[in-house]
Amino acid sequence: MIKNKKNDLKKSLEKTFSKDDKAKFYFVKGLKEYNETIVVKTKNEIDPKKLKSIKEIVQKDLQAPYLELLQWLDTVGGLIPKKNIYKVPFFDTEEIKVYNPWRVCPVGEYWVRRHLRQKKTLEDVDGHCRKNSSGKDFIYGDEIDLVASTEKFKKVTIKTANKILEKKAASILYDDLISGWTAYWNDQFKIIPLLPPNYVKALIATESMFDPDAENFNKPPTGMARGLMQVTVDSQKRLSGEKKELRDHFVVISDEEIKDPNKNISAGIRWLFRKRETAKSRLKREPTWEEVLMEYKGMLKSKTKESNDIRIKIHKFLKELNGDIK
Repeated sequence: MIKNKKNDLKKSLEKTFSKDDKAKFYFVKGLKEYNETIVVKTKNEIDPKKLKSIKEIVQKDLQAPYLELLQWLDTVGGLIPKKNIYKVPFFDTEEIKVYNPWRVCPVGEYWVRRHLRQKKTLEDVDGHCRKNSSGKDFIYGDEIDLVASTEKFKKVTIKTANKILEKKAASILYDDLISGWTAYWNDQFKIIPLLPPNYVKALIATESMFDPDAENFNKPPTGMARGLMQVTVDSQKRLSGEKKELRDHFVVISDEEIKDPNKNISAGIRWLFRKRETAKSRLKREPTWEEVLMEYKGMLKSKTKESNDIRIKIHKFLKELNGDIK
């Protein structure tokens, strides 16, 4: 009975176990007294109460009142000899696909848009998810565009103020992208207090004054800073994982894509969250988001006239966007 309903059983188990449980499920070979028994093998012992609760859920889902779930340690070498258990698990929680609600691909895969591929003949390949070997979260330019086209992205709750700064009409052109990507990265990192999108808009005002083609030369290894958020060559490499700095949530954009406002803002805000980590380390406390902006600009602890002018300008922009702030 169990083998005939293997897929239903897997779905039931996915409801109650998570990828982090790192559990494997084995069928017991067809001994009469054990023909509805499943052995669960985990690195850590499962709470018996949880195991009982899971067993009841699975029994209800499958309408199999006699189905048993037993821990490997309780059975193998004891009640059920190891030779009576199938060597290959029929289900491993590592197989569970975890989805980011903003994305179409499960974590550990990334989106590749429709494209032409040359093999023996030229093939038209539909857009699809492609696995990466690390199993970590990578987002590439194609998927950055895809995310920005979704209803979830367009209808975020907290939006940046639709206000013109420094009489630059372009300062309202990117409000939706700023709002969407701020919400996206807030959702990934879940840091309290959340990053307000107005802080990103104020940062862009001081970095490029909303010119997507802005370029500024820096000496190696920093390299050229480009685009709305002035993402440097060095930061681009760190964001992609080329330099071993980030642990997860990598953003991979090419030199051709770096000035695209959508991709530049996505990468810049991700880098801003990294700068929050470095600011926290340097200050030995939780930084304010205004301090994080200064860390992004490499001026967190600087007391020069230039850094003081930048602080005043950031505060001025935030005041215009937010009203009076402390």
